[in-house]
Amino acid sequence: MTEINQLINKYYKNDGLNNTGSNRRVKGEMTSKEYYNNERQEASKQNKHLILDQLLNEIPFRLNQKQVQQIRRWIDLFNKDWKEFHRQASNETIILALILIQHKQANPRIKPEKYSISHKYRLTLSTFTLIQNRLIFLQMKYTPLTYTLSERYDHELLNKNNGE
Repeated sequence: MTEINQLINKYYKNDGLNNTGSNRRVKGEMTSKEYYNNERQEASKQNKHLILDQLLNEIPFRLNQKQVQQIRRWIDLFNKDWKEFHRQASNETIILALILIQHKQANPRIKPEKYSISHKYRLTLSTFTLIQNRLIFLQMKYTPLTYTLSERYDHELLNKNNGE
């Protein structure tokens, strides 16, 4: 075995075909608190993705690939602020709410409390609404605002007349 393969086997765990899928902690080496916290956050994120895969198999409807990718982006983006969605809700409940938000976007007439899976994971209408509102505010927090000029107005003329 070559030296690079020994180092890969020492510092990384395999994830399927990916030889450097996730980091492996070496007991003899010193690590900082930042490294430990990053490892914990990464493990938490992987756990949430596994919960998402499990819930996608349990739900009585199907989401398309774009909707699933959006939920995965939300998990990656809001991993550090995860408990801001709802302090007392479990990870399964929050992820189920994200799934139902995507389903509700495609079909606005659905009622989340009517599904039996909502009762199983204790997702009530008030919890769903709270998670939905906090998702909106977290997206506003993380999404940069872009300024674009419209082509319909003469902006130089508007600036001269103070917008009138």
